[in-house]
Amino acid sequence: MTRLTISVFFTVLLLTFGYGVSFPLLAILLEQSGVGAARIGLNAAMPALGWLLVTPFLPQLHRWFSTKQLLLAFLGIALLGLTCLAYFTSFSLWLLGRFALGGGLGMVFRVLEYWLNATSPSQIRGRTIGLYAFCFLFGIATGSLMQPQFGTSGGLAFGAVALPLLLGGVVLAALPLAQLMASEPTSPVSLRLVSSVTPLAIAAVICYGLYEDVPAYLLSVYTLRIGLGADIAANTITAFALGNLLGSVPLGILSDKVGRLPVLSGCAAMGVASSLVMPCVMSYPIAYLMLIALWGACAGAFYVVGLAMVGDRFSGQALISANAVFGTVYAAAALLGPLINGTAMQI
Repeated sequence: MTRLTISVFFTVLLLTFGYGVSFPLLAILLEQSGVGAARIGLNAAMPALGWLLVTPFLPQLHRWFSTKQLLLAFLGIALLGLTCLAYFTSFSLWLLGRFALGGGLGMVFRVLEYWLNATSPSQIRGRTIGLYAFCFLFGIATGSLMQPQFGTSGGLAFGAVALPLLLGGVVLAALPLAQLMASEPTSPVSLRLVSSVTPLAIAAVICYGLYEDVPAYLLSVYTLRIGLGADIAANTITAFALGNLLGSVPLGILSDKVGRLPVLSGCAAMGVASSLVMPCVMSYPIAYLMLIALWGACAGAFYVVGLAMVGDRFSGQALISANAVFGTVYAAAALLGPLINGTAMQI
């Protein structure tokens, strides 16, 4: 693994630490302000709306701008969104701020995912994407775990989000990320083509997109409402991220060794079982968090293995387009997930 790849992983750690702090911070602030679960779900869907609107244009943006220019521009948008969240209390402005913060950071990660997919040999692609997922989720987990220490008011709360993002921007500006194959001619890559070539990748990312934000936003709110307290509420995303964290590298390596399909099948079965058992253990905090961690391990494999499938079947400019299709489908599912689940919880 190259020094440049390790530097990219370090940047992901910085960015996701700040992002992780924002998850419980924003959910708890909205709950404390008396916002209903459906509106919290709407706020949680704003990042996915940003991904959905921008991701289809990534192939064209890769032709117009360098990888580094795209990364820094999207990070700048995220910081503008954070400023809006820190200084305004209007719910409509919070929607705009959440759109910019989550959407901008999401596009940073999408560009980095393409870079890793394009530069990884097939025989270690699952491991590389698993390590990326490990860094991503370790940052989310530690950020959300530390959030209670920063509180929910004053400059410290939002400063704990802003500082890692600024440091990540400094590292990105220093990395020699060359433009990758953005000028190669290729036939158009559509959702229909990607679905026909890698149908399991598309199915996997739909499942992951529908459910990944439930622990980040709605389970923390639900945990407060059943009386388990703010600390347990903040730790729901930590538990989910830790499960995903611990499973990402082993499951990525396993998919390199035994194939993508067996790994997806096993994780699907375990994910369904853990979801069915979860309502029975919500009154027991430790068991509740442990089951969320198991759910996270299973769910995370859908994204890691699905993305590796895309990298296995496409290359060059076609990989940019295929990654964009993968990301667009993910964004659409992630947009619908919080809306559906938030409304269901309110009902």
